[in-house]
Amino acid sequence: MYLHPSCKSFQTPLYCLIKMPPPNWNTRRDMTEKAKQIQQCLQNAPSLLAGKKAAAGFDGFVDSIVKVVNYKTDDAGIVFFRTISEFGSYISGKSGSGFSLESEELVQKLGGNMPIMANALAGMGIGVNCVGAFGVPHFAPAFTGMHANCNLYSFTNPGFTTAMEFTDGKIMLAQMTDLNHADWATIKQTIGIENLKAVFGTADLICLVNWSELDHSNSMWQGLLCDVLNNSTIKQSQQFFFDLSDCSKRSAEAITSAIKLIEQFGAYGKVTLSLNRNEANILYKTLIGDAPPADLQAIGNKLFTVLNISTLIIHNSKISIAWDGNGTHINEPDFIANPKISTGAGDNFNAGYCIAVLLGLDAEAALMMANATSNIYMNSGDSPGLDALSEYFSK
Repeated sequence: MYLHPSCKSFQTPLYCLIKMPPPNWNTRRDMTEKAKQIQQCLQNAPSLLAGKKAAAGFDGFVDSIVKVVNYKTDDAGIVFFRTISEFGSYISGKSGSGFSLESEELVQKLGGNMPIMANALAGMGIGVNCVGAFGVPHFAPAFTGMHANCNLYSFTNPGFTTAMEFTDGKIMLAQMTDLNHADWATIKQTIGIENLKAVFGTADLICLVNWSELDHSNSMWQGLLCDVLNNSTIKQSQQFFFDLSDCSKRSAEAITSAIKLIEQFGAYGKVTLSLNRNEANILYKTLIGDAPPADLQAIGNKLFTVLNISTLIIHNSKISIAWDGNGTHINEPDFIANPKISTGAGDNFNAGYCIAVLLGLDAEAALMMANATSNIYMNSGDSPGLDALSEYFSK
């Protein structure tokens, strides 16, 4: 068992899931019946969620969503780069010389995985206590518009991200400002340990996301385990949701430590880890030691056998797969050729999944809810409420 040296009292054993249930392939009829089940569940959701609490940490960014100008003409006006490949080829062609790029800002809004996910959760009717980088001593203006169901606790100033959006993905350029210097000691000193116990100790759902962009994220997770959850008064039936975010720049040692910390949260409830394809590839190379196979399901099959967690999710724009004790569950999202916005789509996916779990839906239905939440967000630019989700599943 992995035991962090600063937490000597943590002695709960971890048990490994070693049996892989067969895949759960869905037929069209099954999907129709599942959609009816979700719609019926959504009708009772307001009363069910009114008694639930969520807590989330620990990032916070201001996002500038931009498109990059390719060229301008008198007839067509501004023509933007459509794909990352097109943009990359343009940049490669400029090798050996200096050049400039023009971008057009579409919107400046609250950002960071946690604030976007928390805002989406709140819009679906659950109260969310958010511990993050919202600004000190005053909140940054971008966060003043967060949903009324969000209660903000800020321990430092937010980062700033320029998100260059293309039809096939996005490029995020982050300036971390004070976030790189904040650790668990900063959070304890600023928020107070009693407030942290009240926030995280009473939550039915705890969401810890964007591990990769916070230099001291392992310190934060370890502190939460040792100083808050490792307490006899804390209830033992919580849902824990983790998303590493793009961990390409983090070392194998740091990633391995993060996974061991994630597994320790299983002593207090059910743990779900959500990954996109890139993150799944990195985790596979780190934990398995081999080059990841091309097949997404093959990657998840192997990862799920070595991770001591309740549920593993891997998703991209074409398919979403979940592994749990009941099997392997697959759902294909609707394809959106020209999304109104893509930054935050993954966070809305995560929010939809978590709400489904809190409503008692199984992993298959939760994937459908996750994809619906993400699709509505990309098409409209706004996180959906329960009414919008109900309408989506009534079609």
